[in-house]
Order: sequence, then C-alpha cells, then structure tokens
Amino acid sequence: MAKKVSERPPLTLLKKRILFGSLIISWLVLTALQWRMFSTGAATSPFETLVAFGLININIIALLLLLFLTMRNLTKLLFERKHGILGARLKTKLVLAFLATTVIPTLILFLASASFLGMSVDRWFSTRVDQSLENAIEVARSYYGSEEKQVAWAGRAMRDYLERRAANPLEAEELEKAVRAEMEPLQIDAVHLIYEGGVLMDFIPEEGLAPPPVDADSPEVAAAFAEGAETTIVLKGSGGDFLRTIVPVHAGELVEGVLLADRYIPVWTIRRLEEIRSGFEEYRQMELLREPIKASYIFPLLLVSLLIMFAAIWFGFYLARTITEPIGALADATHRVAVGDLDFQVEVKAGDEMSKLVDSFNMMTRDLQESRRSEETAQEDLRKSNVELEERRLYMETVLSRITAGVIGTDTLGTITTINTAAKKMLGLSGEVEGKPYSELFPDELKNQVGEIMAEKRHERTDILHRHIQIYTDGMQRTVMVHLTTLRDEAGKVSGFVVVLNDLTDLVKAQRAQAWREVARRVAHEIKNPLTPIQLSAQRLRRKYRDLLEEAEGEVLDEATSTIVTQVEGLKYMVNEFSRFAKMPDSRPGPADFNATIDEVLGLYRPSHPEISFDVRLGKGIPTVEVDAEQVKRAVVNLLDNAISAMESVDHRHIEITTEHDPNKQVVKLVIADSGPGLSRTAREKLFEPYFSTKRSGTGLGLAIVKSIMADHRGYVRAVDNIPQGTRFILEFPLPGAEA
Repeated sequence: MAKKVSERPPLTLLKKRILFGSLIISWLVLTALQWRMFSTGAATSPFETLVAFGLININIIALLLLLFLTMRNLTKLLFERKHGILGARLKTKLVLAFLATTVIPTLILFLASASFLGMSVDRWFSTRVDQSLENAIEVARSYYGSEEKQVAWAGRAMRDYLERRAANPLEAEELEKAVRAEMEPLQIDAVHLIYEGGVLMDFIPEEGLAPPPVDADSPEVAAAFAEGAETTIVLKGSGGDFLRTIVPVHAGELVEGVLLADRYIPVWTIRRLEEIRSGFEEYRQMELLREPIKASYIFPLLLVSLLIMFAAIWFGFYLARTITEPIGALADATHRVAVGDLDFQVEVKAGDEMSKLVDSFNMMTRDLQESRRSEETAQEDLRKSNVELEERRLYMETVLSRITAGVIGTDTLGTITTINTAAKKMLGLSGEVEGKPYSELFPDELKNQVGEIMAEKRHERTDILHRHIQIYTDGMQRTVMVHLTTLRDEAGKVSGFVVVLNDLTDLVKAQRAQAWREVARRVAHEIKNPLTPIQLSAQRLRRKYRDLLEEAEGEVLDEATSTIVTQVEGLKYMVNEFSRFAKMPDSRPGPADFNATIDEVLGLYRPSHPEISFDVRLGKGIPTVEVDAEQVKRAVVNLLDNAISAMESVDHRHIEITTEHDPNKQVVKLVIADSGPGLSRTAREKLFEPYFSTKRSGTGLGLAIVKSIMADHRGYVRAVDNIPQGTRFILEFPLPGAEA
C-alpha cells in the first residue's frame, strides 16, 4: 500500500522574495532586449508602437508562464520521488524519456525555423518588392488622370455636337434622342444641360444609375457661364465615383448654357485602387518594424518549442497518472468494498485496458449493490407480505372470534388448519387443536357426518352442502346446521374444506316453546270454560241427594263428588299454569342490586325448610345489573322448587347458591346446585322444553319459564352435573353495554 502523502510545507518568506525577484529581473532583461530591437528601426506612430509592445509582452508573459509550469511540474515530481509516493519513479522515467526524445529535435527545429523566418522577413522588404509596390501605386494614380482626360474630351465632343445642332433647333424629345445617341460612343453615362434662366435637362439612359445631383449655383457652373472655363471634378455617388466634366455651350460668342458630362467609375475599381494605396502605406509602416516583426515570429516559435517540451513533460505525467491513479483508486475502492461500502464508485479517468478494468470494477460494485438492494427489496417485500398476512390473519381471527357460528378449516386429509372460538365452545374443545385430524376431536355424530360429506364432495361438482345433525357436547344435546364448502385451486383440484357450524338449539327450543305456548293458550281456553259447571254440578248433586240416600250410597255419592271437585281444582291449577306460561308478562328491566334480589328469595326458603342446608356465597363487588327483579325472583323460586323436589329421595339435602362477576365475559353468574340424584342425558336434553318434567305431579313449565325469563334478559341458562352428585344450574346475566 502506498504511503500517505504529507502536506507540502508552505514557501518561506525568503523563497517568495527570491521567486518574485527572479521574475522581475527576467522581465527587465527581456524588456531591455526588446527595446534594443526597436532602437534599430525608424520611429513610428505611438499607437503602432504600443500594439507591438503589447504583442511582444503577451508572448513574454506566456513564455514565463510556461517556464513556471514546467518548473512547477518538475519540482512536484522531485517532491513525490523524495517522499516515495506511488508512481513517482514511473513518472520520472516517462518524463526523462519524453524530454530525451523531444529536446534535441525541438532545438534543431527552433534554430532552423528562426533562420528561415529571418530570411523570409528580409525577403519581404527587398528592393524588388519595394519597386513593385511603388509601380503599382503609380499605376493607380495614373488611372484617375487618364479617366479625367477622357471624360473631358468626351464632354467637349458632346458640346461641339450640340453647338452644331443649334442651327437646326429640335424639340425636347428629338433633342433627348440625339443626346442619347451620342452618349454611348463617347462612353458618357449621364448628361446634364443648364441654360440661362436655370432650365435643367438630365439625360440618364441607364436605369438604376444615380449620379450626384447637379448644383446649378456651384462655383464650377458659375465659372463656366462667366468665363467659359472647363473643369473636371470627382464626385461620390451611391454606387461608386463619378468623374464630371463641366464645359460651356456657346451660341456664337456667348455662353448660352453649361454641359455636365458624367462617367461612372465602379466601386470595385475604387476598392482595388484603395487596396493598392493602403497596401503600399502598410508596407512602409511594416518596413519600419522589420526587427520587431522578426522578434514577434521568433518569440512564438520559442513559445511553441517550450510548449513542446512542456507537453512532453506533461504527457509523461499524464501517462503515469493514467496508470498509477487508477491503480491507487482501485486499491482504495477495494478497501471500501471490503468494509461494506458498495455504493463507492471509482471516478478516476483511465484509458484502454485500464479503463476496462475500472469499468469492470464499477460494474461489479453496481451488480453487488443491485444484488444487495434486490435482496433488501425482497426482504422488505417479504416483511410487508408477512405483515399483511399477519394483519389479515389477525383480522380473520378477530372476525371469526366475533361471529357466533363455528368455522373450521381443514386440508384434504382432514387436518384442522383453522378453528374459531365459537367452534371450540360449541364442540367443547380447549387448547391447541390446529394440526390435529378432526376425527380425533369431533363428536361421533359430527365426525361421521363430516366424513360422509367430504367423501361425497370429492366426487360432486357442487361445492356447498347443508345438513342438520344432532351432537352431544358438554352434557347436552345440540341441534347443529352443518355447512361444508369445498376449496379448489386454480386447476379445480380440491385443496381443502371449510366447515361452518350453526347452533340451532336455542332456535329449535324457542320454536318449540312458542308452539307449546300456543297449545297452552288453546288448551286453557277449551278446558277452563266447562270446569266450573262441572264443579258446581258435582257440589249440587252432593247437597241435594246426600241426605236422600242411604248411608252407604250417600258415602259413595260423597266420595264421587269429592273426587270430581278435587280433580276439577287440579285441572284449574293446570289451566292457570298454562295461562301464565302462554301469557308471560313483558320484561321491565331496571337497575337492581343482584345480591339483594337473590337474598330476598332465600329469606323465604330458609325458615320453611330447616331440613335443607343452604350454602350461600354472594360475591363481593357485583356491579349493578339491568334486570326485572320480579322475573329474576320467579326464576330463582322455580329453580329452588325443582331442587327441593329433586332431593326428596336423598338423606343429605344441600343447596349451594353463589354469585360472581366474570369481567372477561362481562356477565354476572348465578349458580344453584343441589345434592339430588342428578339428571340423565335424555332428561338434560329436554330439560327446558315445556311440559317436560321428571316429577309425577309437575306441570313441566317451571324450567321453561326460567328459560323464557333468561331469554328476555339476553342471558343464558344451562344445566350441568354437580360434583359429586346432583345438578348445577348456571344463569348468566349480561352487564349493561355488553354484547349479547
């Protein structure tokens, strides 16, 4: 690895003064040499001298700048070589090689070129060139003189023509035709006639030619009228110069008019003459600056020679940099990539194979970075997908946990993949059941039915099937509607099943209760009407015929009528029970102290049943509930009456009554447990149906009324086995604001 380059020490004050003094001395020496060159020539204008000095000074400044840059690069090279910077030795070899191959040829070329330049400049200012330029300017001067003579002759010829025609006066049109006819052979481009009285006639045959306007009051015209003088003048026109000759027109001895004849000289002819004149003047000026001109050519040549040497040095540096800088940059980039900086790119300029190497390295880092970004993007997408799946799963679990229907998902082998709380509760399951086959967890009735349905679904095109089945869980029979849906993939192949269980037990019981209420209403109506006449008739027969019959016959009559009256009273009691069941009063819930309501009922039973042990445990902190206190009391009375009747055949009679608050379910529980013989499975299934009773003298409406009261309070009642014996009734009253 290359050593780290330390910072260059700043130049000391002495070094700065030496450098500044050297530049000033060099400037003075070069200026003195320049002044000596000028002193050999003749004086010229101040502006031209200033321009010459400026050009030479620019060359001098450029020369000093190149020398400074060359020395600076060489000093930098020595500094890098001294401090062992990577590539310094290679730079030195390349610079020396290029200097060796350029200094000698450049020096020879400079000397030869300077000699040829001096000879060429001297040849420019030779006697032959000077004589040629003087001859050219003389030719230009004689051109105007020749043209002036010709136009003067043509003017006189035109005047003579007009004077000859004066003997035969012509009309204006004829005169114009005659003048135009004479203009072409005389090579006159325009004719102007001025007569006494200021009459002006212009003859300009060529369209577009615009000679200068005629001034009738000009001194030349006045001299022609007064003295008969002939004059030739040069006028500037829009498209070139005009040579105008002014001659008098005589009528005898008198001057009756003035003729002005114009000859057009094109602008290109004038421009050529001006170029000859200005070239001759510039030649004379340049001849005075012969030596400065030589110097102005030699200085750029020297500048180019030094530039070639500097270019050789610079090219050596450049070649070395194109090799060492990419290598150093690649070494640094390799270290950066090794520590994980894959965004780093080598920005160094390189060429040929080195450029390909740098580009390949940058491409490698870009590919690595792209791979990392792709991996990060894939990980981020996977994380988002997992989050979405988890959110969706939680949402589905929340939805499934909220619905009352049981939902169970299985694969094609019957392994449970999803199950909600309602299904677990309905089937009496607990703990983790996912991943287990349904055949190990479902009740026999449900297992058999689901197995049959799944077998049918694999061969049927319909994907949904409904069946009613009876299952037995938690000691009670349930009526369940089973909905089985087949899941298929894109190819139509079965990928799983969804089993939805709807508990219809309460609905069936409610329908039965409603039917029994209707039956009770009709039976009470049909039976109640004849009971009173029957009872009155029996009593009347006994009063009327009891004393008329013999004693034995009277006893028979008395016994018969008493039996009729007793049975009628029993029938009336049953009819009244039917009426109360058919016409349950509307529930009027209100805030109530639940424990106080229960304790009030118990206060009636403790004194009247001393043979029964009452274990009362009313929970503390029971919140206020919204209940119809009278109906709750009636439900408790019915349950206590059933418990007392159930314990008639046992020796140890014990009733346990507890209340508690379940914050998780947001309910208040009332539990009434007895120590009776308990209930059979069949009896528990029909326990809350109207007119079902395990007692011979019972009407079978007590527990049905309890069920109806709990339904009015949006509560639940169920019967389970009591440990070690007996039956336990559990009543759940929802708190205000809780979901039903």
